[in-house]
Amino acid sequence: MKTIFLIAGKEIRSLFVSPVAYVVLTGFLLLGGWFFFNLLFRFTYLLTLYTSFQNLQGLQSLNLNEHVIAPLLHNLTIMLVIMIPIITMRTFAEEKKNGTYELLLTSPLTVTQLVLGKFLGSLFFVLVMILLTGIYPAILLLYGNPELGILASGYLGLFLLAVVFVSVGLLTSSLTENQIVAA
Repeated sequence: MKTIFLIAGKEIRSLFVSPVAYVVLTGFLLLGGWFFFNLLFRFTYLLTLYTSFQNLQGLQSLNLNEHVIAPLLHNLTIMLVIMIPIITMRTFAEEKKNGTYELLLTSPLTVTQLVLGKFLGSLFFVLVMILLTGIYPAILLLYGNPELGILASGYLGLFLLAVVFVSVGLLTSSLTENQIVAA
């Protein structure tokens, strides 16, 4: 178990040293913020429009969860589909390209320890990406009244999708030496 965490720590350090990871993290947060701003702007526009025309049926149909949270979680999911392969493309492909893959396989590590360590390291970075988007629901909780169950289940779904996407990314990275092909 200790070796798994050592490999995960090495993977996390190599990710946080890499400029690609910071570009992905910045792009993810900027795009997420842009989507959140636009969804919230649209919601407040509809709220103002329905209030000014005294459209009570339209006001009753406005729901923060349906108009902001659900589309935001959907957009974050699509962004994860695009961003996670960029994070995981280098895990095994870089080891093969540098010639250290054979060295890792002949070390006293088992293949399971190696794969789990790289998996946990990549998943930790993606989890940091997801947790940093928690500022958007925090803003909604501060100024609105979203349902906590929907938020919690949405973020649980994002985490579980991230687990699947990281797994597939590691699989594709293990099949090739070229990082671009692995993405």
